[in-house]
Amino acid sequence: MIQQHGGNISQLNDVLDFSANINPLGAPDSVKKAVIDCVSAIERYPDPYSTELRKKLAEHEGVSAENIVCGNGADDLIFRIVNVLKPKKALVCAPTFTEYSRALTENGSEVHEHFLAEDNCFAMSESFLAELGGGFDMCFICTPNNPTGCLIAPDVLKKLARKCAEKGTILVCDECFLGFVEGAERYSLACFLNENCIILKAFTKLYAMAGIRLGYAVCGNRSVAGMIQKIGQFWSVSALAQRAGIAALSEDEYVRKSRAYISEERRFLAAEMSALGVKVFDSAANFLLLKSCAGLAEKMIAEGILIRDCSNFSGLSDGFYRVAVRTHDENIRLISALGRCING
Repeated sequence: MIQQHGGNISQLNDVLDFSANINPLGAPDSVKKAVIDCVSAIERYPDPYSTELRKKLAEHEGVSAENIVCGNGADDLIFRIVNVLKPKKALVCAPTFTEYSRALTENGSEVHEHFLAEDNCFAMSESFLAELGGGFDMCFICTPNNPTGCLIAPDVLKKLARKCAEKGTILVCDECFLGFVEGAERYSLACFLNENCIILKAFTKLYAMAGIRLGYAVCGNRSVAGMIQKIGQFWSVSALAQRAGIAALSEDEYVRKSRAYISEERRFLAAEMSALGVKVFDSAANFLLLKSCAGLAEKMIAEGILIRDCSNFSGLSDGFYRVAVRTHDENIRLISALGRCING
């Protein structure tokens, strides 16, 4: 079963979903309470500028609120960024999140792909930097990358930010999964932020708020932030999403607990799948990319488990799959079903 994205289970009954990379600990209680307490606000239009949320985010990110734009998930912001800046020529990696190329293509951009090497575990190397001399207006990167889970080394990120500034290329860095990484701060583009940089983040994965839809962009150039703010929906962030985001930003202990839990369970899953003869790629995120036999996703559905068939990612082929890191009991169920599907 090939899906455009993970988490599409509305047509499936009694399925354990490993296709969507959501924090298995669930949304914090404070977030749920904030949504409940905000129900009366549905009678009024939300603040179109997310003023209070942006102020909280500014404190969290250590930048001015004028450099931050909030949106209806990171996906909304990807399309708004491309739509307002209208790059004629753009560079993306392969494999990576498909919405970058989709947004670029829909806006008439000429999209070039830099293929990451399987024998290098799909890590971004300085060969990506060499391609940036080709007159690109924009490039998209993702760290940890989706679907590989691979982090971009800080020295590569530093050189990339510097080269994009020199070449006048807008560098958009998707960090939606970086919150799961221990020592995340040193792997963030925020360390090397300049006026050509835009960082994308979302509450979707780390805070398990996929149904609320809330993301934000941190822009090195506040005039670019203003341009992104003015394009697209006027009321792009609901009142409920704004209150939920404000509550989530105070959940420091929840984040620490989530990182530790995911790290431990990711190691467990990787070891158990490797023992079954599955090729598992190193990941720093809350999911794992694996390589096994063709048709595995269909076999797993018969076992009541949905995994992400990655054969529709550019740069991957039949036999590549992505599985989320879930609770320990759920991970054991995945391993048991995987063993039956592979070994009969």
